[in-house]
Amino acid sequence: MASWFLHNPVFLILLPVLVIPWLNFSKNARALTFPGCSLFQNAPLPKTKTKRVSEISLSLCLFFLILGLAQPSKIIKNSSVKIEGLAVEFVLDISGSMAESLTLESGQAISRLSLAKENIRTFLQGNNSKDHPNSLKHNYEGRAGDFIGLVAFASRAQLLVPLTLDHSAFLSVLDKLEPKKVPGSSETNISDALVLAIDKLQSLPDQRKLILLLTDGEQNVVAPFSGLNPIDLATLAAKLNIAIYTLDVGYPAGDKLFEDTASSEEKEKRRQAQEGLRQLAQIANGLVLNASDEKSMAEAFQKIGHLEQQSRLSLYSKPSQNFYPWCFFACLLFCGLGIFSPASCWQRIA
Repeated sequence: MASWFLHNPVFLILLPVLVIPWLNFSKNARALTFPGCSLFQNAPLPKTKTKRVSEISLSLCLFFLILGLAQPSKIIKNSSVKIEGLAVEFVLDISGSMAESLTLESGQAISRLSLAKENIRTFLQGNNSKDHPNSLKHNYEGRAGDFIGLVAFASRAQLLVPLTLDHSAFLSVLDKLEPKKVPGSSETNISDALVLAIDKLQSLPDQRKLILLLTDGEQNVVAPFSGLNPIDLATLAAKLNIAIYTLDVGYPAGDKLFEDTASSEEKEKRRQAQEGLRQLAQIANGLVLNASDEKSMAEAFQKIGHLEQQSRLSLYSKPSQNFYPWCFFACLLFCGLGIFSPASCWQRIA
């Protein structure tokens, strides 16, 4: 059984233009008057078959153009596919500090955000390819069956990818993310990001649900839009059976470079951030994992992959191919038929 729907039904308001080919655009031409023809002055002129074909063709051309703009699609019901996997929301910090550079074992410099993106790709796709960048030491199959979504946050949180099985579309959006560097938009708003992630996950009742929070700092937006703090949201997540794993991308405890160069205020902020992430994960039945460098981040994702193997069977309706390209093809076909017809209304307009 199939059901149809339109992505942009607002374009149907253009349907009245279908009468345009039927309007009489011919102009009153000057002519000599012959008395013998006066009897036929008011006699109706029959429409020729070619004229009728022209009008019908151009009406159909306009109809398929409007229908194509409305983008018709068909969903095939009762044709569900069983998918084994989890529902995972990636909540990714893109604040200014995520632009800070790290050095890989190869000597290459890379930003914290770029390293996070590489490891997310490996987590989803696996590392069976010999030339896969930043491959884990152990063979890893990936997460092809997981529903995944993406929330990015700095001062504001944005839902960039709703929960989907289309991992390619997810990775395409992920690759375009860059750290926010403009003052006023580069703070860390964990609260609003968690609100978006929890809201999307709670609508999936029968799946194991995870939030993977990758950040290098603590909540420093004083008045988040949600009005809630991360600890309140961790409590809510626990009640909804949503586990939160926090991957701490910031300096690890005891980092010599940080301890030697940071001020007392920076050290205290870092300690508070670490404690906040630990509490958040503990309350939401997850783990806090160090992800401050190439090795630790790869190990953190591998540990999550190992722990979260519990899977449920999910059902989803598989949409068919969109039909609007065929509508535009039909539009061009009837347009050509109407224009090149001997009695085309476009010739009468001219």
